[in-house]
Amino acid sequence: MFYARINKLKVFDNREGFLGIFNRRAELRIYSYVAGYGNDFIAATVGASPLTLSDLMNLPDEAARKQKLLDAVLSETDKFAQSNSLEINGVKDNQTLLFGDSGLVIYQSEVIPDRLAIQLWVIESDTDIRNFAVDADKVLDSDAFKGLFAATELALAVTNPILSGAIAVGGVVVNMLRQKLRANKDDLVGYWQTSLNRPEHYPHGTRDKQDVYDTTGNIMVDYTLFGF
Repeated sequence: MFYARINKLKVFDNREGFLGIFNRRAELRIYSYVAGYGNDFIAATVGASPLTLSDLMNLPDEAARKQKLLDAVLSETDKFAQSNSLEINGVKDNQTLLFGDSGLVIYQSEVIPDRLAIQLWVIESDTDIRNFAVDADKVLDSDAFKGLFAATELALAVTNPILSGAIAVGGVVVNMLRQKLRANKDDLVGYWQTSLNRPEHYPHGTRDKQDVYDTTGNIMVDYTLFGF
């Protein structure tokens, strides 16, 4: 088994105060999207069997293939909204959030992935997570989905689908999630992303890092990878 977990988050500014004068408590939501890659995969699989080109090869037409891809994107987005989130109330500026001995597990797999991509959002929001839904028409109209579909159609035309691995729905999912968070007008408290590979970063299946700053400089992350 392999696990990726967050052990601690330090939040400097909860985005709830007024002009930095009042240290008001905030309701924070933590969203994560983690993808594990194998060397024989083109793209990520997230908690389920990957969608492969061979899954699309025998579908009757372009419309059916597009619908299959759309279903995969919406399914992954739904998993994100339903599972990979945590609500924490009453968070103040300069507060450290602890997740106990077991940490906040954001990814688990029966095998140690060859590559791992992690994205973590910390949002100050009054929006119920159950409203975090992505419209199918917006997915279809997005440049990310159009690019994925075009690349898939090209791959089906020139490669052996049995040998071509999984399809990169993860990039479309992340694109849609970013748009949704912006549309909700949620305040971004922190955004952390990292891309790791096994030979360089966790050759023995383990990695432990503390006080890693996010891209905004507003949060610090302690995380652990553990495989056996």
